[in-house]
Amino acid sequence: MHLKNTILAVCVSSTLLACGGKYADIQIDKEDVHGYVNAYNAFNANYQDFLRYINSVSKPDSAQISKYDEIMYILNIQGFPDVDYFCMVNTKLKPYLEAIMENPDVERYPGIGTADLSFIEEGEKQYRKFLEDSTLSAKDKEFFRKQMAQIETTKVDLFDKQEKNRVWVQIVRENATKHTDVVLSDLEIMQLTALAGEIERLE
Repeated sequence: MHLKNTILAVCVSSTLLACGGKYADIQIDKEDVHGYVNAYNAFNANYQDFLRYINSVSKPDSAQISKYDEIMYILNIQGFPDVDYFCMVNTKLKPYLEAIMENPDVERYPGIGTADLSFIEEGEKQYRKFLEDSTLSAKDKEFFRKQMAQIETTKVDLFDKQEKNRVWVQIVRENATKHTDVVLSDLEIMQLTALAGEIERLE
């Protein structure tokens, strides 16, 4: 057992120290970001010692090594072939997390993002068609008018929050790209924003 732990320690240490090596030129895509967020959430909830190790490349303790198989399982199911790949993605995305955490007072809504909200306008058109139906009863027309009013209120609120999110992702992108060659989409920045919130909540 001692020999096995020693071998694992050497393997993991060698992998992390090689972070600038075999994956130095990787181009991060949306699958990498999605897998990173999922894996980081799992590590943040249950393996914070691993994250401290990844971020500091310090000597692992015996408890860390005993979790090696569990850590590799999490990495593999999220699309990471090894610790080295995750380490490099972590290095390239870290400036984004830092930019997010350095601006805690900027208003943003990770659950809404900046996606197109034209579906709301389509809903409005549909309700207008219902209201133009001469066969509708007064009760049904009143129902659809209330639905229209609710949609309008929701649309104004969502558009306002989306505009704040557009300002937010621009702030993060401008700050982060000073320190990394990775340019993320609005959606990916919002995914990392949600992740940063989880990191702060659990730390």
